Amino acid sequence: MVDNAPAHIAQRRIPRMRRPHLSRARALLVLAGVSLLSACAVLHGFARQQDRRYASVAPGIYAIDPRHCSVIFSVDHLGFSQFTMRFDRVSGRLVWPPEGIAHARVLARVDTASIDTNDAALDAELRGPSMLDSARRAHIDWNASGWRPTGRDRGDLPGVLTLGRSRAPLVLRVRFNGYGIDAVTGAPTLGFSARGTFSRAQLGLRAWPGFIGDTVHVRIEAEFVRARGSTVPGTSFRQGP
Repeated sequence: MVDNAPAHIAQRRIPRMRRPHLSRARALLVLAGVSLLSACAVLHGFARQQDRRYASVAPGIYAIDPRHCSVIFSVDHLGFSQFTMRFDRVSGRLVWPPEGIAHARVLARVDTASIDTNDAALDAELRGPSMLDSARRAHIDWNASGWRPTGRDRGDLPGVLTLGRSRAPLVLRVRFNGYGIDAVTGAPTLGFSARGTFSRAQLGLRAWPGFIGDTVHVRIEAEFVRARGSTVPGTSFRQGP
């Protein structure tokens, strides 16, 4: 049978024939979008189920997750700014005993050669013998215990920084961000934010007086992951992380 319909009518029929296919495509796209949003909502809800009660934390040894840890120092620079630097390699562990946070102990360690100011020449100077002396003093350690609560999810954690033979007290003001199962790794995880200050002169960093201040401000964001089958040992942390 020959279709004798005029050309302008035939042209109208073409989109009508395609509409069912376009409708199905749109429906599939909408369905895929809804499914994706639902999956994201489930993952988001699961990921945000941290428990901010100290009593919920399972006893054990927790190691710093280096991929989710930031250690940032800042110091006054001629009164113009708080010059900021970070350390890119950090390790450490937290022992959380059955008695709870009041008896928890922490040792954190930064690699002095990993200092990063976004200026390669300055980084080299800071690693040199006049400042950090990374060739002979490879680490800054922080040993801490004796949690002092200051709020529902906050407290002060006193400790001592060690760089070579020098020592400086450092009390961190800590916020406990919560405990839960990491939605990606499936591992029990703790999260903390912390702030504090120490004297660089006390830590043996006396170079460039008058140019940079003595008070070093510390900012830390850290996640600790519980080792499988970990138990709380009776040994000290003196041998490092």
